[in-house]
Amino acid sequence: MIEIAVTPTATLNASKVAIQLNSAQEFGMQFSVAAFGKVTVDGEEVWGQNPLYSGLLNVTGDAWNNWGSDQDDATYVGDLALAQLGLERAPVEEAPAEGTE
Repeated sequence: MIEIAVTPTATLNASKVAIQLNSAQEFGMQFSVAAFGKVTVDGEEVWGQNPLYSGLLNVTGDAWNNWGSDQDDATYVGDLALAQLGLERAPVEEAPAEGTE
């Protein structure tokens, strides 16, 4: 499974997208895509149980033909799913340097 932290939008208030392979054929693949948001339970933010979005991503035609070795598979499929949903990857938080507080 591919999980991607995303920046919520006004259209889709999701913070995480999960992508899983459903099926593969000779010239294509199909993935299930689910987007999850955070909810507050007892004053603590947790992932919602039910997805805010659930759908399919079909990688065929030009998307299949353009799949090359210039980036890893998870990044390529993730970018296709995010483009379909109109979402962007969340900025990566840098860990503080060791020895600094």
